[in-house]
Amino acid sequence: MTQNCFGQSQSNNTTPEPYSEDEFSQSLKDLRRFEIITLGAMPFITLDAAIAYNGYKYATGRSAKFNPLATADYSQKEMEKIILTSLSISAGIGITDYIINLVKRNKIKKQKSQEDSYISIKENPDAIKIPLPQEGSEEKTEDLE
Repeated sequence: MTQNCFGQSQSNNTTPEPYSEDEFSQSLKDLRRFEIITLGAMPFITLDAAIAYNGYKYATGRSAKFNPLATADYSQKEMEKIILTSLSISAGIGITDYIINLVKRNKIKKQKSQEDSYISIKENPDAIKIPLPQEGSEEKTEDLE
């Protein structure tokens, strides 16, 4: 053990410890997942948006030939529109993933709370066992006319 300039002792162990299960709140985990999904989808969505825009230009006659990967002839406004479109779609994918996971988590939580609310007769000291009527017993039902 060594001491730092403040007189506090420090250990020489620099091995990182793994994160504990409760180290981050669920909202931070959800935010991180949203970020990963959104930024991970961005390059693929941008490529798809550029190909779709080139197809649109070709179909409307604004381009003489269809080259799906031709990006050199884009104007500054066209580039901005493609990037904003792909960012919007990627964010939509991230939000959709968040909503799906939120619904799943709430469904599991609801099922667990329902399972926890059931108590068997053997575990409940206040439960009364009611015998079922036996077939052929002397009790007879009256016919209503």
